[in-house]
Amino acid sequence: MRILASAYACEPGAGSELGKGWNLACEMARQGHDVTVLTCGSHHRDAIARYGREHGLPGRLNFVFHDIPGWPGPGYADARRIRQHYYLWQMTARKLVAGLHAEKPFDVIHHLTWTVLRWPSFLGGLGPRFIFGPVGGGQSTPWRLRRGFPARGWKFELKRDFANLMSRFDPMVLRCLAQADAILVTDEATRGHVPVWWRAKTFVIADIYAPPVVPRREVPARASATGLAILFAGRLEYWKGAQLALGAIARLRRQVPDISFTIAGTGPDESYLRAVAAQLGIADLVRFAGNVPHDRMSQLYSAHDVFLFPSLHDSAANVIGEALAHGLPVVCLDLGGSGVAVDESCGAVVAGKTRSRLAVEQELADAVMRISGDPDRLAALRGGARLRAGQSSYQRHVRQRIERFYPPSVIAPECFETA
Repeated sequence: MRILASAYACEPGAGSELGKGWNLACEMARQGHDVTVLTCGSHHRDAIARYGREHGLPGRLNFVFHDIPGWPGPGYADARRIRQHYYLWQMTARKLVAGLHAEKPFDVIHHLTWTVLRWPSFLGGLGPRFIFGPVGGGQSTPWRLRRGFPARGWKFELKRDFANLMSRFDPMVLRCLAQADAILVTDEATRGHVPVWWRAKTFVIADIYAPPVVPRREVPARASATGLAILFAGRLEYWKGAQLALGAIARLRRQVPDISFTIAGTGPDESYLRAVAAQLGIADLVRFAGNVPHDRMSQLYSAHDVFLFPSLHDSAANVIGEALAHGLPVVCLDLGGSGVAVDESCGAVVAGKTRSRLAVEQELADAVMRISGDPDRLAALRGGARLRAGQSSYQRHVRQRIERFYPPSVIAPECFETA
């Protein structure tokens, strides 16, 4: 099958959307398809060329680098105006792809990145089957969970709410959805942003990927044979929900005196989170580990019992996949893509849509206690986490999506993929 993979963000060895675009495209080629990747040349040409020289590229994988004449991409380090660049890049790429298709037709055009519903693709309607997503971004933080946000958090959430509202009327978004043969979304909230007349071709699928499962024999012994060690990893921004995790830890301390909580990551809200920990009286048991290099994260996962990640609107938090691969049960909220990726076989999903912050923090604490307080249950969930990680590899995701969505016939929308 000939596939055009549109991946504005696509770079080897990177995380987040950059890594996702790269890994999905490479896996398509490894599974025997002829894959042409359309990506932003000014952002990624050098890194991809360097990787090709040093490691080689999968067979049947080719790159087409598109740039906006006279406007090189602003980059990701200082990403001012990158959204405007992305939008114009998508618009100007249509003519290029139409020409490539006329020379040698594609069977499928698949939009891989960016993965936000309100940022559309312009590659539908060119002839080949058009797949849009998985995309997220339709989630909105429940108002009752906004209590205690830093000032910038309130401003950001209101701007985000407004952007999501406007996307319902954006003619370019609507055109993209109309032209898509299948719309893949990461959660029900984003599906709710698709007009009802296109819901039949809209599918909720998991968009969290796990690295190879770490065998039990390779997991080092815990740093402490006693007590309860809990881990949060992610960028330190209010919407990642670390403040909710801190509230849960304060409640757990009353039941488990020998408890520790590690926060791995950096970000603009670190001082806010330190203040929350001090206010709750738990600063002594919270360790801010800072930016942990990727090659040391495996050791960190292995030194903990439970991964607590109450993110408020993550579409695809790959730290969940990494935790599962290390046999860590995950406790998360039913907001965003986390609740699609995690189930009772590998952790616990806490309802957060209609509950107060205090109630959510208490339920997070109770969920952690139910897991950690029963050694047999903890052992079963560790095994379930590894099994879930094995079901969440790039290889499995790509194979399932090609089988389900690339042929002309599409499976009924109520048959959601959850692995």
